[in-house]
Amino acid sequence: MRHSKGALMILPIVLLLSGCGLLGQSTEAKAEELRTVYQTMISFQASAEIIADYGDRAYQYTVTLSGNASAGTMTVTSPESIAGTGTAWSDGSASLEYAGISLETGVLSPDGLSPADAMPVILAACQYGSVLESGRPAWGEDGESLYLLLQNPKTADEESQVAIWADPETYALRHADILWGDDRVISVTFTDFTIEEG
Repeated sequence: MRHSKGALMILPIVLLLSGCGLLGQSTEAKAEELRTVYQTMISFQASAEIIADYGDRAYQYTVTLSGNASAGTMTVTSPESIAGTGTAWSDGSASLEYAGISLETGVLSPDGLSPADAMPVILAACQYGSVLESGRPAWGEDGESLYLLLQNPKTADEESQVAIWADPETYALRHADILWGDDRVISVTFTDFTIEEG
């Protein structure tokens, strides 16, 4: 069930050539504004669908998320069999707990990534990840998005990257993929995302 990063990146690469100034600012300027918003935000609230792809099997979760620039929580709302499972992260580390018992979900990539790490990795990429590609593709019915392919700053391995699609005005996340080489190992589609800016 792995997906090729190359196929995912065709549209953003094409739009990279024509993306400058579509909303009056270059994608580089928008990327810097997004970075500032996520570094200084007071809080965020979100709902999302997460797919964790282990290659030979995949798991899908519906979650709610909340937090700030450095810490947060995620609670699984479905499937029902694991509803109530919670993840908390702070200072770059994450733990997955259910009724106080830590759960092992297995790693998705050689650097030890697990589904519990998804949101901390995405936020760290928004805050500190080097921009590798950028563009202004459409995202569903939401219209134009700010697309960024970012280096994962939580690991020194260049194989780990994060692709995000965000609202180009509010910088609320619409979608994020955590990539390992050519494989999309975690896919997060946000059904709701609000930010209280600092």
